[in-house]
Amino acid sequence: MATLATFIEEHAASILEDYLFLVRNNVDRYGHNEPPTFVENTRRLIHLMPRALADPHAKEVVEFVDLLCRQRLPMGFQLGDVLEAMFLYNDVITPLVVNAGLSINEQAQLQVDAQNAIEAIALRFAEAFVEMQMRVLDAQRQAVLELSTPVIKVWDGILTLPLIGTIDSYRAKQIMEELLREVAIEQAGIVLIDITGVPVVDTNVADHLIRTIKAAELLGTECLLVGIGPELAQTIVSLGVDLSRITSCADMRQGLTVGFERLGLAVVPKASVESLREQS
Repeated sequence: MATLATFIEEHAASILEDYLFLVRNNVDRYGHNEPPTFVENTRRLIHLMPRALADPHAKEVVEFVDLLCRQRLPMGFQLGDVLEAMFLYNDVITPLVVNAGLSINEQAQLQVDAQNAIEAIALRFAEAFVEMQMRVLDAQRQAVLELSTPVIKVWDGILTLPLIGTIDSYRAKQIMEELLREVAIEQAGIVLIDITGVPVVDTNVADHLIRTIKAAELLGTECLLVGIGPELAQTIVSLGVDLSRITSCADMRQGLTVGFERLGLAVVPKASVESLREQS
């Protein structure tokens, strides 16, 4: 009785030729931007069908699927593009099975086996593609978060953390980790947390800020909250948030002034310094 393995061995060349023609003429993405590895990958997939039917998690199947994902994702292929092409194998194999001079039972079994093999590979590909795509998206989101939460050294011993946009739990965790890392590196005594660009300050945001400030204090750093204007002050009071232990400043200028005072520093006009030198 004919098996999928023997059928593929006998008809591999015909399947390859017919499949390439069908995809190039029916799947827009391949017709307009055919990957350079398309022919070789097609040849490999055809010969992997019997293995995928026997064990969808076989090493060679998994390795092929991972390679295909690494090739297609950077090229901008979507999951649907590849799956649409994969499912055309049935349209190629079915006529070959019917014309192979096999019994009705053998035809039916071969068609079922071929379909199951393709579905097994397609499922493995979909799982791997989505997982790889999520890793890429997470990396991109992490990069955006790092850009949106810069810790800037403005003076020896003084750091500033300008916050812009919405602060959720995920971003709050990233803010705390980045701030504590920079505090430890710079041995900063003062951190100015500027919330001028935070559109909404609710109890969750206030809780995140308080946790971050307490964590920094454990490293011996004093945090000053910058950017609290009249409206924001009223909001914080109405929410019942206790910020009495945290020094707040209206703007960055005032924050720097307070920070200098805490460190025993002062900014004075150059003329005053020169005058003192002349007097001495």
